[in-house]
Amino acid sequence: MRITANQVTSVRLLAMPLVGMLVYGTPQTQIWGVIVGTLIGLTDTVDGYLARKHGPTVLGSLLDPVADKIFIVVCYGCYADRGGIPWWIAAVIFSRELLVTVLRSSLELGGRRLPSSGIAKAKTWVQMIGFGLLVLIPLLGSGRALILLFAGLCAFAWTVVAIGRLSGRPRRGFEIAAVSISPFFLASFAGATVERLLWLFAVVFITWYSALDYLKLGFGELARVRTHRAAHWLRLAAGALLPVVLMVGVATQRLPVVALMILLSSDMARGALDNFAANQGIADFSWGISMWVELGLLAAALAVPPAGVHLVAVATVVSVLETLRALVRYLRAPSEAPRAAVPVPAPPPRPLSGAPASAPDRR
Repeated sequence: MRITANQVTSVRLLAMPLVGMLVYGTPQTQIWGVIVGTLIGLTDTVDGYLARKHGPTVLGSLLDPVADKIFIVVCYGCYADRGGIPWWIAAVIFSRELLVTVLRSSLELGGRRLPSSGIAKAKTWVQMIGFGLLVLIPLLGSGRALILLFAGLCAFAWTVVAIGRLSGRPRRGFEIAAVSISPFFLASFAGATVERLLWLFAVVFITWYSALDYLKLGFGELARVRTHRAAHWLRLAAGALLPVVLMVGVATQRLPVVALMILLSSDMARGALDNFAANQGIADFSWGISMWVELGLLAAALAVPPAGVHLVAVATVVSVLETLRALVRYLRAPSEAPRAAVPVPAPPPRPLSGAPASAPDRR
């Protein structure tokens, strides 16, 4: 029986709640969470290989970015809830992801496409690897174990680089990774606290650094939009604010975290749907309206704690139902070829950009 890329991606989606559960356990359980999370991350490479081998599908192009974003939501959201990282770290990561997704939809509605960048793919890998290391570093503590971990990572990266050079097939991505990981190896001698702070900075930095070109090009394009300009900007504001308000709810320990993670995951999925629907000209501004409704309900839940659980439940139902409605609407649309969106001219690649961009990838 042939295994398809979509099957691998579906398994990845189904396994994600397990990572969130393991994060809340004992140190041994958390290590298992890192192992499971690593395996889930590796499936991103597997389904990419299968998609190239057997040919990409529309469903696969939709599921792959959704799976990546939900993985980040589950990992960092649950880890922030248990106190592993500050809540605002998760908030700024989620805010970037939703903001860029909304920006893509706005441009697609105008017949413009925001091209993916190589650093955006690297960003996803840094977020995934960074989560595993942020969990492991406090468990290993300062000393030999921490140094050996980063020595092993450095040795692996440089070995792949050497093999690539000797075989005449240099691996540009691994070369960048090898150079980038070396300072973290040196930091391991300074102890777990320094190493952890360095990784937190690295994850936040590359998350927003990878968005700079998107935001510069996208905002410039939206500034020239003549119809529904206010609606576009209001939707962008909702995309930026929703993760922040949601993580404030997590930080206060007043609101149900599971429901909040479902809500944000649903909006991430809705964003991918909206991107594709906008490309076919069948999207509208209903996603923006639903996000503002969710924002209002979450704000009310924070302001009125006794009703918080019920208000969050309503907000989550709104998000899930709107996502399902968008899915049904998209599937019922006439099966026509997507509109030929005009790519927004991209500036020269930034110094960190090394991995080739993937056509269906929407990071």
